[in-house]
Amino acid sequence: MAIDLNGLSVADLEKLIVDARARIETVKKQQFAELRRALEAQARTAGFDIYELFSGGRAKAPAVAGDKKAVAPKYRDPANAAQTWTGRGKQPHWVRDALAAGKTLEQLAI
Repeated sequence: MAIDLNGLSVADLEKLIVDARARIETVKKQQFAELRRALEAQARTAGFDIYELFSGGRAKAPAVAGDKKAVAPKYRDPANAAQTWTGRGKQPHWVRDALAAGKTLEQLAI
């Protein structure tokens, strides 16, 4: 496929470059996903887990964000028992509001 670049302005050429880079990324992601599916299918057919093949014998998939073990909540909203907080990360609004109202974390503890 040949594109006649001679008749294009600088702005048109720059847009073409941006569009081409975006298309390259889309095609790479599609090819990656297709290859991964094919490799996983081949590994399953042979009786292996894909992660066993590429992780030095470890049977489990590598840890991915979101795969972390759940942590038990330490604090509960007295006004709404469904809202809890583990004490990790950013404080939820209800914790900040309770602390601003004079409560302590000990009072919110489960």
